[in-house]
Amino acid sequence: MKSRSLRSAPVLAAMLLAAGNVAASAAQYVPPPAMPVPNAWQGRSQGSIRVLDKLDTHVETLTLHPGEKATYKNLSVTLLACLDHPAGLPADSAAFLEIQDKRINAPPFRSWVFAAEPSLGVFESPVYGVGLIRCDGDLTAPAAPPLPAPPPPPAAFAPSAPDSTAPVSPGSPPDAPQGASSGTSVDGQSGPPPSTDGEGGDATGADPGSHTQVDGDAPDPVYPSGPPAAPPRDRR
Repeated sequence: MKSRSLRSAPVLAAMLLAAGNVAASAAQYVPPPAMPVPNAWQGRSQGSIRVLDKLDTHVETLTLHPGEKATYKNLSVTLLACLDHPAGLPADSAAFLEIQDKRINAPPFRSWVFAAEPSLGVFESPVYGVGLIRCDGDLTAPAAPPLPAPPPPPAAFAPSAPDSTAPVSPGSPPDAPQGASSGTSVDGQSGPPPSTDGEGGDATGADPGSHTQVDGDAPDPVYPSGPPAAPPRDRR
């Protein structure tokens, strides 16, 4: 069981990788292919025509260029024009033929015949059957119309313009003035500067023997302003 799971691990990894590639490529816009104009035709330099003799079932293939005439037994066939569909449309060819049966006194057949729809142009004869095989060769006039321009991509895939309202960085802040930081004196020494009031004594300039309230000492609830002075001693 363990060996089977080990063998299936590379297959699962490959499937996950392929799924990730499909998901990544799904977000890319692929324009649709340009399609020719419907019912567009282009000229060709030659056409192949099949002639059937219904009496002996003989089939003859005639290859003609526009303007050429060929004769098969009592039948004359003239190719006046040969067209086909450009690439991208269903394959079809059309030829304008002039057909004359010399055994009968009748006006010639002049009409378009189609390779994919032979019932649209039919040469009616009890002896011969004529059909178009294809038009091929070099491209000639008329030329196929140009391909239409592809549609623009959807808004979701259109390139976004740069945001002109984005905030601009103001740059680095100005330097702080010297001595403005907490706990640093102007001369570079740490701590508050000593007081210059009074001569001698501690840094606060207060008399060591006095009971003056110092910042940080709690006030005396009995004598908030300090104890009264001691009475003078009797010198007698």
